[in-house]
Amino acid sequence: MPHAWITVPLVLFLLTTTNGETSSTCTFTQHEDGLHADCSSRQLMSLPTAWPDDVVWLDMSYNQLSDLTHLDHPHLAHLRHLDLSFNQLQMIVNDTFVHLNELQFLTLSSNRLENLEVNAMAGLSQLTYLDISSNHLMLDYHTYPPRVFVPLSSLRQLWLNGNYNSYYGEYPIDTFKSLLQLQVLGVDAFSSGNFGSDFQTALPNLKTLYLDSSKVQKISNATFSGFRNSSLENLHITGSGNLMEMEVCALCHLPNLTRFSIVHAKTLKLETAMEALYGLQHQNMTSIEFNMIQDYLHGSTITRHTARYLRNICVTNLTLQKCNIDKITMSALVGRNIPLVQCLQHADLSRNRIIDKAASSLFAFAAAFTNLISVRVEKQFLFNLDDAACIFDHVSRNCSVKSEWERYKIILKVPPTLQYANFTSGADGSGNPPSFESATSLKTLDLSYTGRSNCGTTITGLDVLETLDVSGNYCFNVSETIFDFCGTLVNLRLSNFNMNPDFFRARAWRMFQNLHLLQTLDLSLNNLIHVDPHMLRAQRRLKQLNLAGNRLQSLSVDLAHHEDLELLDMSHNMLPTLLPGERQALDALANKRNFTLRLRGNSLLCACSSLDFLRWLWTTTVHLDGDGNMKRNYTCLTDTGEVSDTHTMMMRYDSEWRRCVGQTMLVITSAAFLLQLLVLVIVYVVSRSWTHLRYARKVMKGLRLPRREHFEWDAYVGYADDDVELACLTLLPCLEERHGVRLLLREREELPGSIRAESIVQHIDASWKVLLLVTPVFARDEWACGFTVQQAQRSITDTMPDRVIVVFMEDPARLPPMASLERLLRMVPERNVLHVHRDTPPGHPMWDRLAEAITDDDARRT
Repeated sequence: MPHAWITVPLVLFLLTTTNGETSSTCTFTQHEDGLHADCSSRQLMSLPTAWPDDVVWLDMSYNQLSDLTHLDHPHLAHLRHLDLSFNQLQMIVNDTFVHLNELQFLTLSSNRLENLEVNAMAGLSQLTYLDISSNHLMLDYHTYPPRVFVPLSSLRQLWLNGNYNSYYGEYPIDTFKSLLQLQVLGVDAFSSGNFGSDFQTALPNLKTLYLDSSKVQKISNATFSGFRNSSLENLHITGSGNLMEMEVCALCHLPNLTRFSIVHAKTLKLETAMEALYGLQHQNMTSIEFNMIQDYLHGSTITRHTARYLRNICVTNLTLQKCNIDKITMSALVGRNIPLVQCLQHADLSRNRIIDKAASSLFAFAAAFTNLISVRVEKQFLFNLDDAACIFDHVSRNCSVKSEWERYKIILKVPPTLQYANFTSGADGSGNPPSFESATSLKTLDLSYTGRSNCGTTITGLDVLETLDVSGNYCFNVSETIFDFCGTLVNLRLSNFNMNPDFFRARAWRMFQNLHLLQTLDLSLNNLIHVDPHMLRAQRRLKQLNLAGNRLQSLSVDLAHHEDLELLDMSHNMLPTLLPGERQALDALANKRNFTLRLRGNSLLCACSSLDFLRWLWTTTVHLDGDGNMKRNYTCLTDTGEVSDTHTMMMRYDSEWRRCVGQTMLVITSAAFLLQLLVLVIVYVVSRSWTHLRYARKVMKGLRLPRREHFEWDAYVGYADDDVELACLTLLPCLEERHGVRLLLREREELPGSIRAESIVQHIDASWKVLLLVTPVFARDEWACGFTVQQAQRSITDTMPDRVIVVFMEDPARLPPMASLERLLRMVPERNVLHVHRDTPPGHPMWDRLAEAITDDDARRT
């Protein structure tokens, strides 16, 4: 029972068992209603014999008790709550609880009880809750004598289910006749036994029946006949796999039933369970729940025929969860003048296997209910949200003919009363996130893990949405305007959203620009390395920010924008420490309100550079999430790479400070000594070479770097003899005629009879740049690939490091090896190695780039 605490300290009291073999410590806590004793899980073999004061609440569960011989202690006389579950009790003898006249709550579940004596419950006139489930009791008059429950005149709840009952028998109705106030009964079901007509008179106030059908294969039309005129309102059938059949009129005798559920009946077909709703037609039901009703060999299909009885029930809450449903036909649950359509407010069809386009019927089902408030269809086996464009607007017959363009314009027309929608997991959607129509009441929308691979559109139609979860999608391509029309958002979850880190760093501020009301933002598990600190400058009301599970190395948040922030989760990042400015901002927040910072899982440093941070952990008023004393202890790495923790480092803070200061002073002293020594060396060298230094200064001032205007030609062109046509008919029009580059071609400038080697040397010296045209015949030309390349290499100097330009007119991978050219390429900057195809047209930008490389004076600077 929950009670408000009025004192915080815990009192530990040592109790020794009567046999003296073991001793255990019980925990006592003073609550508003009295002293609570927790003696659970202490391996006690009998009840303690000493108590510090009057106990009102006692937990003895999970021990080894085999008898209850010490319940007559005076300090237990006012006991109101007693938990004896999960022990070794085999029998409850007469007058066991006779001294506990104020006991209200008693649980004896999960023991080894085989018998209850006639006066076992004597003295329990105030008991309202009794649980003896999961024992070895038989449901007959031998185990439950007719007068065993007579003292329980105030009992409201009785749990007898989960015992070792036989498959056949008869309910001991005379035992229950004295329970006139009983409202809740949990009991096992016989395979062929029925609740007789005496039940309606024996239990006149019974409202709820929990029936354990683990040993039942069939529920017949006569099973509940005894409740024909009773006030039974809630019926819950649970099982573990044996229930296979329910007759059509099994519920015909329950006219006042408002809640009905079948849970964990794995061998019962969903169609069979829905047939049993025949007896509830035209009744007003609060809820109908079918949970874990599965046919593993065949999926369940809901058709107009199988749902014909459900359609005629006015039910507010409908749950068809884990029922292996693979299809809901269009006409199964919708139509005119159907009670289900008019009454349904909450629908849960989650954890089924609605496959691909069969989801269209599911959405049409949701759209047809004009009073629907919430719908849950999450975690389907396979789900395609892209088909929803033709679902909510009641035109699903056109789904198969939608164009490729329309497929990416998803517009969902939802019921105007819908407030909650959950489409989590199992999706096979690849298009953009949907937009909505008629969503005038939708406040919570969960689209997490729906397989979105493209988020390049803007979500519209969610004018009152407060909570949106799109976590777990693959929106690497996301529009910066995606949330522009979601200005009412209060909670936004983008965990594991897989956004482009470059986009997030540069444009995320634009994505959040219109979300002024945002209070909770989850950006965890996005592999973020850098975050703009001013990204959330528009979110002045932000209270919780989750950046856990990223790769951030700093706080990455400008806390000056978030004066209302209450929680900042930076756990499991790569923070080595917190900078002084960050610590100051955190303290400022903690001084204004109850502020929490989560740092667990970071690679914190216990180094000399972080001593101030370690002291801050122990003095700050910020609430932390570490281990140990006041949650301030974290794992960290020392200067030597050893694993330690912040608590250990603080215990030896003074010695660590002296060590770090000593190292710093040694570095400063060594640096000062070396600086002084360097000054002395410089003074000595200057004094001994003063004349030489003055002469060198004058030489450096008079040195002039070569420039383009100092040369007669802009470029000397070196090429093979067989490439004359390439040089004259391609280079001249593209460079000289279009760009005015002065080219030196030997066929045009050399006089007949001149010595070729001398002319090559002279031409290179007279040219600003050397341009080599490399072709397949270039490698076989002795002058081109040999002498010309060597002279080009010789022309490279410290003042002209980029004098040579190499132009490959073919793919280098197809050219024969050229050793001399390979040596030259090691000296040529990468920007001076160009690739130009023979057929490149004169107007191509590549010729502009080549002309710029030849004529640019600044290109020679490295």
